[in-house]
Amino acid sequence: MGYAAHLALADADLSAAAFKLFHKMCGIQNRKDHGLVIVESQTKFAEQVGMSQSSVSRALRQLSDQGFIYPDGRNWRLRADFVFNGNGAAQGQAIQNIPEGTPDPYADAKKAGGLTVIDGGNGEQADDRA
Repeated sequence: MGYAAHLALADADLSAAAFKLFHKMCGIQNRKDHGLVIVESQTKFAEQVGMSQSSVSRALRQLSDQGFIYPDGRNWRLRADFVFNGNGAAQGQAIQNIPEGTPDPYADAKKAGGLTVIDGGNGEQADDRA
């Protein structure tokens, strides 16, 4: 997970359960089908991640509403431009497969314009420059 992804996750309005579930999902994602989190049933999924079914349901909704995950049939998929386990070519393909209309967890950073360049940085005061 890159720096921008960490910031997006830190700035997201997620419950503690959603934050915990996201990290659990990162750990159990299918290694052969990058980012796929297989959900046999929500009850078994809740048992697998050690949470109540109602907490899992609310957390999945929060994560989906903010774009960190999206549904893939009855399973869930981690957003490939956020966290990915695989090579660059596979990640590029996975990013292209993110469904249209999936919320963008980076939206706030994009609105803010990303990094800002500040003149100076060499230790001199602005008034001291010739």
